[in-house]
Order: sequence, then C-alpha cells, then structure tokens
Amino acid sequence: MAIKIWSRTGSKASGKKETAASARTEKQTEEKPNKVHRPAVRNILVLGKTGTGKTSLLNYLYGFDLPTGAGLPKTGKGLHENVITRNGIAYHVFDTWGVEADSLPEWRQEVLALVRKRNTSPRINDWFHAIYYCFSANTARIEEAEIEEIIVPLLQSGCKLIVVLTNAEDGFRKQEKMEGMKEYLCTELEKRLHYDPQLEIIPVVNVAGETLAGDIISRFGRTEALEAARYNLADDIKKRLPAIYKMNVMNKLGAWKERSLLLLANGKISFVLNNNSAKQLIDLINYDLLNTFGAIDADGDRLEAEANEYLLAEGGRKPLDKRWRPEFRRITYVKGYEYSKGLSVGLAFDIASGLLRSAKSIRDNLGRRVEKTYAAIIESMQKKKTE
Repeated sequence: MAIKIWSRTGSKASGKKETAASARTEKQTEEKPNKVHRPAVRNILVLGKTGTGKTSLLNYLYGFDLPTGAGLPKTGKGLHENVITRNGIAYHVFDTWGVEADSLPEWRQEVLALVRKRNTSPRINDWFHAIYYCFSANTARIEEAEIEEIIVPLLQSGCKLIVVLTNAEDGFRKQEKMEGMKEYLCTELEKRLHYDPQLEIIPVVNVAGETLAGDIISRFGRTEALEAARYNLADDIKKRLPAIYKMNVMNKLGAWKERSLLLLANGKISFVLNNNSAKQLIDLINYDLLNTFGAIDADGDRLEAEANEYLLAEGGRKPLDKRWRPEFRRITYVKGYEYSKGLSVGLAFDIASGLLRSAKSIRDNLGRRVEKTYAAIIESMQKKKTE
C-alpha cells in the first residue's frame, strides 16, 4: 500500500519550508483585493488530543490570534466553538478540549452528530469546509481508540479528513518517527475500512522559533494544508450538489402531489356542468406545478451561486459546470378533461354523460393523472442517474 502525502501543489513528503520570498508572496496574495464575492461563513473543525497544537495550527493557517498553551478554558463537552470575524468572513471554529480515552464515547457521539447534521444540510454555509486532525510528531503517538472511535466513523460518514503532523521541524529521528506514524495510520485505516482512504497527511510547523542549539525553526505546511482544504471542499461540492438538487426536486414535487390530491379531495365539483369544475381544478393544479418548477430553478440558482462563492474564493477553482444540475422532464398529464368525445355516439348521450358522471369518478381520474405526472418526472431523473 502506498502512503499518500499531500502532493497536489508539488511539495514533497516532508513539506516545504517557508522562505522569505514565499512568505512575501503569501502576504501579497492575502493583501491583494479579490473581486470575487467571498463567502461570508467558514466552518472549521479541528480535532486531536490536548497538546497536539490544534490552536496554534488555526492561528498559523488562518491568521487568528487565539490563546494557546496552559490556562485555556476547559469544558466537559466535546466541542468548543469560537466565532472569529476576519476580512469580512465569520470563521466558526470548532475545537476539542480534553479528548482522552475515558471521554471518547460521549465526545464521539457529539462530534459525529454535529458533523452529520451540518454536512447533510442543503446549505453550503452549514457544511464543515475544513476538518483537520492533529497528531504531534514530538510524541509520535497515535492511539488505537482515536482511529477506531473518531477517524474511521468520520471517513465512513463521507468526511474528507486532513491529518496534520504538527511539530514537524527537524529533530532527532523526527523524519523516521513521522514515516512510522504515516505507515501505522494508513495500515490501520485500510484494515478497518477495507479500502485505501487516500488520506491527506501533511507535516506542519505551526510556530517559528529557535532550538536549544541555536538553529532557526521556520514555519511550513500552510500552503499545503489550505490547498488540501480547498480541494476537499471543491470535491464535496461537485459530489453533493447534484444529490441535494435531486432531493429538493423530489421533495418539492412530492409536496405538489400532496397539495393536488388534497385539492381534488376537497375542491368543489358541481353536479351540472361538472366538466367546467374539472377544468378549474386542472388549471389550479397545473399553475401550482409551474410554480413548483420555478421554485426548483430558484433553489438551483441559489445553490450554484453559493457554491461558486466558495470555489472562486481566494483565486481557487473554476466555477461549476452549467451541466451540474440533473435534468428531469417538465411534463403534466393533468390536461383537458372532457367526457364528450364527439358526435358519433350521439350528442344527447354525451351531454347526459357529462351531467350525470359522479364527482368521485372525476376526482379519481384526475388523481391518477397527478400520480402519473409525479411518477414520470421522478422516473426521468432516475434514468439520467443510470446513464
């Protein structure tokens, strides 16, 4: 099994240290005005045991100034949320405190429930836009419980996890330790998942400094970590949006069908000239269907605009391909309702049929047409899915 380390930006296994030139380039990129409308919300989830450098990682990646080290507030809950507004963006940061073996079951339940709730939302603003899991290269410890109780369930739920090896600066046998961590983590995950999760593993130094021997410690890994997050979010958008759109179509059409059947059950149908009564019901049902199609299109436009805000932010990915929306047939079988089929049988008989036909038969007939319309539209979406 090949160990996969983040390489889409061209970096090698241990990451690339910042130089003065690259730092200036990053600063210029941050300060350069962006004409693209940026998303107003970013949701970030950072996981890992206490002391693995989660807060300093956030400070490094996103330019926060959160307090680190001893004296931080603790909570018995699994998650702690901070909202930091920076450059017009509200960063909702979910951090973990005191994640130890004895608290894992409760913590796991809370975290997974929140992740599933957010990542199944039809609003991209609700999703987690980046999920990081931190291990410290200083201790080189990866506990089996972390893999079993946290990482595996997150991957099984469809989350794209970025594993960050903090404190990745040069040191005694440091590279050897990190290679061992990567090998162990990938092997254990593949054993439990029965497939290679293609996990992104990024060495990072969050804090610059100096060793006891006087060697300079330079920060690195920021570009790779942020690019991994952008790539994961773009992939999530590409995969989730069509499914969200289809579900919205089904929900809205299902609501239209229920409204139509309710209208048919309670709408007035006169005994005399009931063809006119049926026509009025048909007009109401089809007008509602037309409005439903309009609402579906409006929701699709909103989804696309929201997705492009995230895709284009910070000079990122290309906008969505216009063909991302699953197609469906915009049809109706609830059409003109006439009992008189012509004069061949006799005008008098046709008029009598129209006058005496029961309201129940009209409702049943139109109800079948509503059901047929709904089924045909949904079937057209399923056919597209299997092509």
